[in-house]
Amino acid sequence: MPRTVHVVYCAASGKKRTEPGGTSFAEITADRKSPWRIGWESVKVNAVPMAALWALAAAMVLAYYFVPSVAEALAPVARWQTESGAVAAFLNRLVFNGVLPGIFLVAGASVRTRRPVLTAAAQGIWCGLWGIVIDRFYLLQADWFGTGHDLPTLAFKVAVDQFAFSAFLNAPSNAAFYFWVGRDFSISRARHEWPTDFLRTEYLPVLVTNWAVCVPVLFAIYALPTPLQVQISGVTSAFWVLVCLGIGARRASCESSSRGE
Repeated sequence: MPRTVHVVYCAASGKKRTEPGGTSFAEITADRKSPWRIGWESVKVNAVPMAALWALAAAMVLAYYFVPSVAEALAPVARWQTESGAVAAFLNRLVFNGVLPGIFLVAGASVRTRRPVLTAAAQGIWCGLWGIVIDRFYLLQADWFGTGHDLPTLAFKVAVDQFAFSAFLNAPSNAAFYFWVGRDFSISRARHEWPTDFLRTEYLPVLVTNWAVCVPVLFAIYALPTPLQVQISGVTSAFWVLVCLGIGARRASCESSSRGE
């Protein structure tokens, strides 16, 4: 799996700033990076692993439809998902979003958290529950738009996924969850450090980066048969979990540095 680099954003001065009151938009953006810029910087530094992820997703779809042995190998996976439903979706996310990133958290100094084992366990359960929700969402999409592989059908599914489901449900939930994880699972610390500009500093960077990473991948995911979609998306989202951990820890790292910890 390609190495992931995370963006850590702090103010250039490294000092605490008071919230602007009645200041102009130009004055605000002159002192603080916009969420679009934070997201774009995250996209740029992760360009190589993102490109590898896109290539992997495209290769998976091409192999499925043009290499019979690949379709045969994935048939048991599709059958397991069809028969087991929520259990299969949960276990997929538990492994690929919990155990696998947990190995990187323990082994990689650049992405290691203070509590790597607890982080891996928590995100495994969190993502496992989201796997159940996403599986139901994929089934709903199939009911709404059909199971065709034509471009309009794929475009409708990706648009609803990213600009409705992710924008209003998945992204804000993940932003809050990884903000809490970045505070060493302390509810009191998370409440104390909860930013008044949470949407700008936490939610929008997650959403912008999510769009850049996931839109191309989702075209490939939705091109696969419905039972395989949640299983393959679990594999590709292992990369996205590491990105979310980096974004969630960004502000905590900045605040610790400003306090001299």
